[in-house]
Amino acid sequence: MIRLLASCILLLSSCNAAHNKASKQLIQETIPFQILAQDTYGGYTDSKFLVIEDNKSLTEVFNLLNKSRSPELEIPAINLKKETVIALFLGEKTSGGYAITVKQVLVKSNKIYIVYNVESPKGGDIVTSVMTQPFSIIKIPKTAKEIVFEKMNY
Repeated sequence: MIRLLASCILLLSSCNAAHNKASKQLIQETIPFQILAQDTYGGYTDSKFLVIEDNKSLTEVFNLLNKSRSPELEIPAINLKKETVIALFLGEKTSGGYAITVKQVLVKSNKIYIVYNVESPKGGDIVTSVMTQPFSIIKIPKTAKEIVFEKMNY
């Protein structure tokens, strides 16, 4: 009888531990973010995802954005001790109708996931016949966690 009781307790505690482990993996937290700039003329011809943590890098990105822009985008006042800037560049496209947009910022499995969406023109869409370089720049609270970029799948 004691063996049966001990076996039941062991079985229940192992089931509970497995349930808690699975629950922790599923827990995710949404992090607030603010869009600093988003447009179709970003200046980067290649696709890039940047984590900006110093003023020099922030200035370089905005200088490139402003290279052929009038009026220029103002470099935002960011406290980089408390915030991190994330820049997503889609790369050069042969027409309008493209966009890259951050949809969510999540904490999952001790990592920060930047969840983004890419829009492309559909067949028959009327778009501009000009080269574009879509981009989106956001800021999030400062983190020491690894940042991962995740494209939304529809």
